[in-house]
Order: sequence, then structure tokens, then C-alpha cells
Amino acid sequence: MSCTCGDRGAGVFNVAVVTDAGGLGDKGKNDMVWRGCQRFVEDGGVGAEVENYEPATEAEGREFLKKASEAGAEAVIVASPVWEGYVHALARDHPETAYLLVGGTRGSERVKALTFPAREAGYMMGVAAAASVPAGNYAFLGGRSDAETRALAAGFAEGVRSEKPSSRVAEVYLGEEFEAPVDIAAATARAAALFEEGAAVIFAAAGPANADVAAVAKDHDKLIIGYESNQNYLERGYVITSLNIRWDDVLFEELCLVAAGKFAGGTRELDLASDHICYPIDDNNRSLIPAAAVEKIEAARQRLAAGGVGG
Repeated sequence: MSCTCGDRGAGVFNVAVVTDAGGLGDKGKNDMVWRGCQRFVEDGGVGAEVENYEPATEAEGREFLKKASEAGAEAVIVASPVWEGYVHALARDHPETAYLLVGGTRGSERVKALTFPAREAGYMMGVAAAASVPAGNYAFLGGRSDAETRALAAGFAEGVRSEKPSSRVAEVYLGEEFEAPVDIAAATARAAALFEEGAAVIFAAAGPANADVAAVAKDHDKLIIGYESNQNYLERGYVITSLNIRWDDVLFEELCLVAAGKFAGGTRELDLASDHICYPIDDNNRSLIPAAAVEKIEAARQRLAAGGVGG
């Protein structure tokens, strides 16, 4: 599917991407964002060029955002909400630029905050964990302890307890700082500890460290649930499923709107019942997620889409 961007003349449409911690190759959000940009280059119908910035620190990310804005990028994709306040300040000074803020909570005239119902999506994964592996306890391992990740964890615990009310659900984060999700040593140590303390399944929302957490699961003969991209392949037979947020499709759609002159700021929350939020079942995990578990997940999805957690 391609988008129609209208007659923009012969100029190049410039897109800048500032990634979250870990940069490209994270097998998660950053790679999903980049995939959407590459699809836009190939199928967007305009002569587009994408420049990628991969900050190692939060401060470096601000520098990159300023640089991209001053260079005249028509769309700047901000892959982390840590810069939300700074992006709004930049938008006031660069009214010709459209800012697409992944995981943001507040939009404005030139900022589109792209978010998803994290608590409800986490609830679905809690149901997936408890319905697929009814024995043992469960755990959530987050990368950066931000509002979105905490909501995801809260929903996961509620989803587990909807199936197994007496289960223990541990909740652990790698830290609060920007760099926390790239602390592989901390992620593997904490995952191992959670398994050794009785977790049968970890919902791994640890960012770039997820591949290493999957390896720990294999070493302990336990299971994880992946996050943001389809991570079922990381350690085949040890990933029940993944909470796949289709940022690639979302950003393709949004870039098409910008290129067509139809950009509108504000907040866009993804629909829980849409294909933008899914849990892939493929040859890597089909044997791990029983049909009865899928039925329970879908029942939860319909209930949550209608009224939220507890609705």
C-alpha cells in the first residue's frame, strides 16, 4: 500500500529520526520506527530522505533534536518521551516542522503525541502469561521506569491475577535514567534472579536488553513475553508471544499525512482492537500459546476495548 502525497514539486522531503536508548539494532521500538521510515522512502510517493540520530545520553538527544530542527527537517520523529517538554519548546521556534512523538502524552499544534493504552495492553499480556503457563509465579522486567512502562506493568499484574488471583507478580526496573535500557549486565542479572525466585514467565519490556533476557530464559528453561516488535524469534521455544506495537505502520501513516500537507497535531492513541496492537503467533511460538489462551486474550481485548481495565 502506498500513500498519495499530492504535488509537492521536485524538492526532497527531509525526515529526521532521534532514536531512544540503544539506537538501531535494538530489535524493538527503534527498529520498528526505522522500518516505518524506510517504508515511507520506498512507498510514500515522494523523494524522501531520512537522517538518523542515535544519542547515547538524554542531553545528546536534545542536541540532535535541535540540530535536526535547525537543519529544516519537515518531519522529526522523536522515539522517546524523555524529550517531550523539549520538543514542545522546539515546536514553538520551528512552526514549519512536524514533530511525531512516540510514547508522548501531550500534543500541540505542531506536535503529534503517539501513544497506546499501555495498561490495557499489559493486561492482555498478563492473561497470555497466566493462561499459557498456569503453574508458578510471574514477573515484569522494565527498562526505564517511566509512566508508560509502569502502566504496562500494572496492567500485566492485573491480567495475571484475573486468571490466577493468588499469584505473585514481581515488578523490577533497570533504572530511571535515559541509559537504563542498555544496561545488559543489570538486565541479565535481574532476569536470572527473577527466574530463580520462582517466576515461570517474565514480561520483558527491557528495551535493547530483551534479546539477552530471552537467552537467560533459555538457560533457566523458563519463558518470556517480548515487547514492541515481534520478538518470538529471539530464542525459539522460549518466547510465548510478543506485545507488538506497530510503530512502523503508524509512522508510515503519519509521514504520509505530513507529506500531503494534512498534518494535525494533538494526541493519537492507538486502538486496542486494531492491528496496530497485536501478539504474533507464528512458527516460533505456536506450540507455546494454546488455543484456549488465545480465546481468553481475545475476550479480554474485547472487554478492555469497550471499557478499559476492569470494564
